[in-house]
Amino acid sequence: MKIVVLGAGSIGSLFGGMLARLGVNVVLIGRERHVRAIRERGLRLKDEKELVVDVKATSNPLDAGKADILLLTVKAYDTKAAALDAKPLMKRDTLVLCLQNGLGTEGEAAEILGKSRILRGVTSEGALLAAPGIVYHTGRGETIIGAPFTSLPSKVEEIVELFNEAGFDTRTSDFIEGDVWTKVLVNAGINPIGAITRLKNGEILKHPQLVEAMKVLVKEGVQVANKCKISFTENPVNKTIHVAKMTAENKNSMLQDLEKGKRTEIDYINGAIVRYGAMVGVDTPANLTVTAIIKALEERQRSREA
Repeated sequence: MKIVVLGAGSIGSLFGGMLARLGVNVVLIGRERHVRAIRERGLRLKDEKELVVDVKATSNPLDAGKADILLLTVKAYDTKAAALDAKPLMKRDTLVLCLQNGLGTEGEAAEILGKSRILRGVTSEGALLAAPGIVYHTGRGETIIGAPFTSLPSKVEEIVELFNEAGFDTRTSDFIEGDVWTKVLVNAGINPIGAITRLKNGEILKHPQLVEAMKVLVKEGVQVANKCKISFTENPVNKTIHVAKMTAENKNSMLQDLEKGKRTEIDYINGAIVRYGAMVGVDTPANLTVTAIIKALEERQRSREA
């Protein structure tokens, strides 16, 4: 099986690197500086110990060749562009696993690549791209894979087996929409709070008022999800607290993006809750507030760089 990772940042490099370590044929597609470092020194994955993985890497999607599985790990707002880049890499039976944050990315990919090819995944693994070629594995969690538009293809079991063998606690889901909403609500609680305060996930839990703010954000999202006919197998508020504990040393992705002067995924997380809330008649003042603050912080970053 050949796996091409389109969007090899922190999470994409972590998954691709650990799969390559098993001997899987993996190609990482990422930014040129990151790719150059991997080619020169190997991909360095740091956890309790450091692993140096020899893995193919390129900054040009056309160099990757055809894929059996295309792992889409780009930022949510880059999904459409990445799906267009993916088209030349597709075979007749290629599957695309959208392992991303946010609501709606699988739909954007399906518009370009077709619903029958699309898998959706969510993960609570924590990763930090510390420098080109160097990724820290900052927290462990569950990875869930499902088919949002069709029944689960048989090849999914092979993917799950490979992910588990690579060290990722992975399972399938028959209701991936609920799992995606759960992950979005977890991110909606943790990410903007961490990004605004510059605190790691575990540090947020040391401040009772921040924990209460986090709960309010999640509860608003639950009200919206319920109106959208989404049900949950576990309490999203409890799940959010649990994930923050399990990834205590992690700087969430929104905080990482702000620190790097990059655009965040706020529009696909808290901003999406606001949009869906408006559609179903649920007020979301807390999510609207943090969305506005993060957008202002993004604008300030852009102004400083101009």
